[in-house]
Amino acid sequence: MRNPLPVLVVGAGPTGLALATELRRQGVECRIIDQSGGRPADQARALTLWPGALDVLSRQGTAAAVIAAGARMSAARYWSKGKNVATVRLPEEWNGVPTMLGITQPVVEGIMSRRLAELGVDVGWHTRLESVADHGDRVTARLSGPGGDEEFAASWVVGCDGAHSSVRELAGIPFGGRTYSRSFVLGDGDVDSPVPLGEAHYHLHPDGVLVLVSLPGGGLRVFADATTVGSHDTAPTMEELQRLADERAPYPVRIRALGWSTRFLVHMRQAARYRSGRLLLAGDAAHVHSPAGGQGLNTGIQDAANLAWKLALIQAGSAHTERLLDSYQAERSPVAAEVLRGAHTQTRLWTMRSQVSRLLRDTLLGVLDRAGALERRFVPPLTQDDLDYRRSPAVGPRGGRRALGPRGMPDAEVVPASGGPPVRLRRLLSGPKHTLLVLPGPGDATRVAGVLSDVAPLSDRLRTHVLLPADGGHSADRYPEDAHVLPAGWAPGGRLAGCTLVLVRPDGYVADAATTFEAGPLVDLLRPAARRAGEIPADTRAES
Repeated sequence: MRNPLPVLVVGAGPTGLALATELRRQGVECRIIDQSGGRPADQARALTLWPGALDVLSRQGTAAAVIAAGARMSAARYWSKGKNVATVRLPEEWNGVPTMLGITQPVVEGIMSRRLAELGVDVGWHTRLESVADHGDRVTARLSGPGGDEEFAASWVVGCDGAHSSVRELAGIPFGGRTYSRSFVLGDGDVDSPVPLGEAHYHLHPDGVLVLVSLPGGGLRVFADATTVGSHDTAPTMEELQRLADERAPYPVRIRALGWSTRFLVHMRQAARYRSGRLLLAGDAAHVHSPAGGQGLNTGIQDAANLAWKLALIQAGSAHTERLLDSYQAERSPVAAEVLRGAHTQTRLWTMRSQVSRLLRDTLLGVLDRAGALERRFVPPLTQDDLDYRRSPAVGPRGGRRALGPRGMPDAEVVPASGGPPVRLRRLLSGPKHTLLVLPGPGDATRVAGVLSDVAPLSDRLRTHVLLPADGGHSADRYPEDAHVLPAGWAPGGRLAGCTLVLVRPDGYVADAATTFEAGPLVDLLRPAARRAGEIPADTRAES
């Protein structure tokens, strides 16, 4: 058997596509397979992207196409007893991208698949993972596909294969949790209703929730608790969905044609661990929850981005393999647990039955709406744009939050010191490598030169940018040609205030920062195994 391929990705949904794309962006070879024959273009359960996932897609080069194909959501309206009791008003943008983007999963997958193909990887459809054997230094997998059975070797196998993950089952990882007792249905079609494009209406009816969501490109999604309607073994008919709309919506809804529909149960489960040896889990293979809040795509895509750069660093040779692997679960499992709790809370709001609890809910929603608290309390967690990784073993005392944002550095236009058009700081931090920002003061040119010399041997995995203040005191010719000048008044905040070195990870989060020019401790996680002890040797400089 030939040398193992670095990564086998099992599952070609958004999580698997994001993982494979990020691996290729990092220069890591991979193979991606899926047992299905492709995704039906008209059948989409997931319908929402939030800024955290859009940030990943922006780095991978697909966000612009995704945003163009979607519809910006402007409001979520809550109805009870025929009245609009509360409205969550969504800002048009959040950190430079739409706050909430309505777009169907097949459209997202199509854009992501085309980008992955540009990077030289096509999905192996109709290919099933039958068995795996972890040998400690590699994994052998038995696959069955259009060409018959094959044995395949990989350094790592990542299960992005959904709630019924074969990778999770083969790894023997428990998937604890619960299944809700209610049965839900959804259908997409040509529907006449007063729901405008960019809005979602939640009708909190005593018999069960009814959600009407405008679809990008026209049409409407009808989602409902249908525990008492129709057969639990079959998809709902147009007549059954019409009946639910007639009973629960306070305004006329007419379903003219039904494109597709399905019935499903809702689960709340999370894997006991995200790794067993060389087998790892991401997305729905690691966690499933209620569709409330539209967090499925968001969480899975960010799982993929988080794991990919760590596997890439390990493949490049890291002195801290276990620390990197441990940090994946340490960072992503709490995020999923919080998503599960939030989705469960929203689902409970949907399914309240008693008159007293419904009255209290409606009153509270109204009070929070009038105070503007719904936007302040509920929108930021849904964006997943500034997650908390501060307890991760892969970040230092000043790390763990997003580099650009209210807890870190303001995004701004910076001007090349040698002349040329300005570029946004976000652009400088969007590459596949770690980025070390050097923020010198007057008279620090010699110290900056020392930093650049110290980290030069890590140039295969680290990019360095020197950012000069706008208030002068610097001679541009004493700094690298690619140094940039910051705008007047620019300054880091929070834990980064006063820092002269800031190390930013490929996912846009701060690994650590320092108020000195001692780069060695900051970049320790990046050192190859042979260079772990002592100073970075000056005679082993890697080529760019």
